[in-house]
Amino acid sequence: MNIEKLAKRLREFTLDEIEMIAETDVETELERLLNEGKIAFDQGCYKYVEKVETIDYAIFSTEAMGDVPLNFETAVKFFLEKYAKTACTKRTYETYESIFRINILSFFRGKTVQEITIDDIKTFYASCKTRNLGHRRLKNTLTQLNQLLKYCKSQGLVSKCCSFQVKRLNEKNEFSMNRIIFED
Repeated sequence: MNIEKLAKRLREFTLDEIEMIAETDVETELERLLNEGKIAFDQGCYKYVEKVETIDYAIFSTEAMGDVPLNFETAVKFFLEKYAKTACTKRTYETYESIFRINILSFFRGKTVQEITIDDIKTFYASCKTRNLGHRRLKNTLTQLNQLLKYCKSQGLVSKCCSFQVKRLNEKNEFSMNRIIFED
């Protein structure tokens, strides 16, 4: 039996409880988990320690970045962590994360924010059209990409990046390339 999974599931337990559930001697496994910092012993109980991925964002200060190329994936993580998690509802955050993960990241992976051009946006739009995204999802995807680029610029992460607008859908939900306004 995987004691680590059991500890994660129980969250808090005593030695007797986990031995009864596992039906085996678990002391050596618990010792290993204690040494690795995956569980902690406090007031007679073992507690599972949830590991949270921490990312150091100190390099993103305006002084530190200057015109250093900003990886697109890093920009998305920064946007989601610093903006979406703090300024949006949980549902909106989940929608943002989903749009980036499913629609945007696969296309712009490996690029820097500064490299993205109007031609890339047009190619991305064409790519989304061939995948038969619905009108509203297509508009939301382009709007989300634009919001990320503007956020990077407003936070001083990049000095210059591609800028465009996505117009609202009309009454018939028609959306085409001529509905996007590119700015120089």
